[in-house]
Amino acid sequence: MSLLVLLELSAAFDTVDHKIILWVLSNRFFGGFNSLTALNWFKSYLTDWIRVYTHAGSQTPSFSVDCSVPPGSVFGPLGFASFTEDVADLMDKHNVQFHLYADDTQFFDCCQSTDTVSLRARQSSCASDIELWCRSRRLQLNASKTEAIWFGSKPNLAKLGSIDCSIQVGTSTIQPSAVVRDLGFHLNSELCMKQHVAKTAAPCFYHLR
Repeated sequence: MSLLVLLELSAAFDTVDHKIILWVLSNRFFGGFNSLTALNWFKSYLTDWIRVYTHAGSQTPSFSVDCSVPPGSVFGPLGFASFTEDVADLMDKHNVQFHLYADDTQFFDCCQSTDTVSLRARQSSCASDIELWCRSRRLQLNASKTEAIWFGSKPNLAKLGSIDCSIQVGTSTIQPSAVVRDLGFHLNSELCMKQHVAKTAAPCFYHLR
């Protein structure tokens, strides 16, 4: 049996705090004297941001911004990855495997069908610690859009019907899904890809008709 948890961050790139990311860069990436020039470059780039918005011909007054990295820029995805890379240390402490891709964070682990309660407890503990870590970085973990899914054979999945398979994320309870979407792929509990094929074929038939 395997349990996968897919975390959802609200407006992840928009909530990157400039002071915190500079602290992270200074302490985890640019620690030596020779790196001072590079750090000052980032400090110059992230300091004194001004924003103006235009809507229906009207323009707002300019105002300062002390957070966000542009997702479409060269620095945006790389900056966000640098901002959050130490969450991997936290997941290592819980002995779970993980994948990190920009603002997509997911962790998983496997167990025997008789150890699902223990795996669920460990995953819940990891998810709750990640929520606390997000708060320390001023990131908002969106529990309502966070998903969990169990993978296994049909007989083993049937055994889960008699136990609590939910994941606890802080004060929120995440009920497992039968199908999740992971980076564009629809994965079901038996990993048969039936749902993904159907979801992909449906728009093709629509356009052909």
